[in-house]
Amino acid sequence: MKRFVPRRRAPRTVQGTTEEILSFIATHGVVDKDVAANAAAEYRRTVEREKLERLSRFVLDLHGLSSVEAEKQVLSGIGSCRDRGVREILVIHGRGLHSNAEEGPVLKNLVLSLLEGKLKGVVKRYRPGTPAEGGEGVTVIFI
Repeated sequence: MKRFVPRRRAPRTVQGTTEEILSFIATHGVVDKDVAANAAAEYRRTVEREKLERLSRFVLDLHGLSSVEAEKQVLSGIGSCRDRGVREILVIHGRGLHSNAEEGPVLKNLVLSLLEGKLKGVVKRYRPGTPAEGGEGVTVIFI
């Protein structure tokens, strides 16, 4: 039986004279692959960190609070989110099932009046929650 011997390739040689090679380097420069790889990795980490910060959402649950306590919580929550750079707040106020039928949902109305009053210059926009977020029992605030 014949023994397998791998073929060796001839080593690569640089084509051109020394002057041509130096001219090419002077024109195009030399890239340090390690430095370029580290810079690319740092850029990816920065982009991912910023993406997580943008996607992070602060959740503020107002269930069981009185109107005065809820107002304090909303104002302090929005202030702390502004300081930390969080741009999206999910305020859980409930649908008002236990509220007086004539008044409607107390906490929901409180949050909406705060957004249209005291926080008008602070809040960019707001919307009711989607069914997956909690529907009518949630308001999403963007600052």
